[in-house]
Amino acid sequence: MLNPRKKVVIIGAGILGASVAYHLAKQGVGVTIVEKDQPASGATGSAFGWITSAVADDAPDVMLRRAAVTDWMNLEQHIPELAIQWKGSLKYAKPLSQKLPDEIILAQTEISQLVPAMSTPPLIGYYTQMDGAIDAKEATLTLLDKACELGARLKTQTTVTHLLKREGGKLGVCTSHETLDADCIILTCGVAIPSLTEKMNIQIPVLASPAILLKFSVPSPVVNTIVSGDDLEVRHTRNGDLFAAEDYLTTKNVQEIANEAQISIQKRLKGTVSISLKHSSVGQRPIPEDGVPILGFLDDQEDIYIAVMHPAVTCAATIGKLVSEEIIDGLNHKIPDSYRPSRFKG
Repeated sequence: MLNPRKKVVIIGAGILGASVAYHLAKQGVGVTIVEKDQPASGATGSAFGWITSAVADDAPDVMLRRAAVTDWMNLEQHIPELAIQWKGSLKYAKPLSQKLPDEIILAQTEISQLVPAMSTPPLIGYYTQMDGAIDAKEATLTLLDKACELGARLKTQTTVTHLLKREGGKLGVCTSHETLDADCIILTCGVAIPSLTEKMNIQIPVLASPAILLKFSVPSPVVNTIVSGDDLEVRHTRNGDLFAAEDYLTTKNVQEIANEAQISIQKRLKGTVSISLKHSSVGQRPIPEDGVPILGFLDDQEDIYIAVMHPAVTCAATIGKLVSEEIIDGLNHKIPDSYRPSRFKG
């Protein structure tokens, strides 16, 4: 159990690190966040920002996903600046996947009413009314600002070279500028986690899954909900731009993928003939090799903590709450044993 006045160093200023930092700072913990670049410059900056609790009962992250919408709503009550767009989501595909809890079936006429701009709507789709969309980068900056207002410190352009354990149980975070003392270190740095733990002879298998976020300018709004199908995945940002998410294909470059996405949007949605690409980015999504979230201390010393999963944006509010509770109060039994890093020992 951590005394709230002791020092916690969080490595990684993506949305997970920002959420954990805010929740800890709110409880009076001395927090320092270290980021090798700028906040949200990694996977978070290229995240689509879909918040949903619709998940299969047997999904490995079901506990986190089912709490996601409620926890983001509760967090938004304290931080209205998050400005989450709670406008639901529509899913369709050929063939359509099994209906999930919280999803309702819509017929073609109902889909036409929900998304009037859709050309030749699918015969059937699934609608989730409580889903939301968040600007992951802006949310990260907002959470970090709030954490700093509560006393946290943010160090950007600071590369962590390695971690060390000193005599007397003290920890050190060695960076490109200095060595930071810590009573607890939390790794929320996504795909960079394995390189830090390997130096301690601990293997934490986290894979990098590249994804592309595209931003298009459009003359006027064409959808009023998240639309996700086998041909496109789009939503509007608060300023009216159209976000599109695409998986990265090694056989094509970003421009080719963007061109194909634009054609798909123009075919599927009326009023998009004159859309143009404003920005594209590629993010390396961190995915645990076994597909199960990793949450917990590396060893019995309870001084180095791992927090990584996909989708991180969806579950960031929940993870921030759970991790801060465990850091401050001790073992959090809400976190399943299957999430613990100890499963990788040996």
